Amino acid sequence: MATPTEKELSDNLDKIRADIASLTDSVKTLMADSAGIQSALKSRVNATAKQAANMGERVLSEAGELGSEALDAAQKQATQAVSSVEAHIRQNPFAAVLIAAGVGLAFGLMSRK
Repeated sequence: MATPTEKELSDNLDKIRADIASLTDSVKTLMADSAGIQSALKSRVNATAKQAANMGERVLSEAGELGSEALDAAQKQATQAVSSVEAHIRQNPFAAVLIAAGVGLAFGLMSRK
C-alpha cells in the first residue's frame, strides 16, 4: 500500500478547501434567496390581511345597514297595524267595547283557577 506524498496531501487539502469555499458560497446564496422569499411572503401576508380586514369592515357595514332597514320595516308595519286597529275601533266602537269586555272576562275567569 502506497503512502500519499506531501504533494498529494496538499492537493487533496486544497480540493477540500475549494469545496468548503464553494459550499460557503452556496449557503450564502441560499440565505440571500430565503431572505428575499421571506420578504415577499411577508408582503403578501400583510396585503392579504389588509384585504381581509377591509372585507370584514364592509360585511359589518352591510349587516348594519340591513339591520337598520329591517328595523325601519318592522316599525312601519307596527305603525300600520296600530293605525288599522284604531281605524276599526273608530268604525265599530260598540263591537270594540264588547270584544275588550269579553277578553277581560276570559282573563278574569282564567286567573280564578
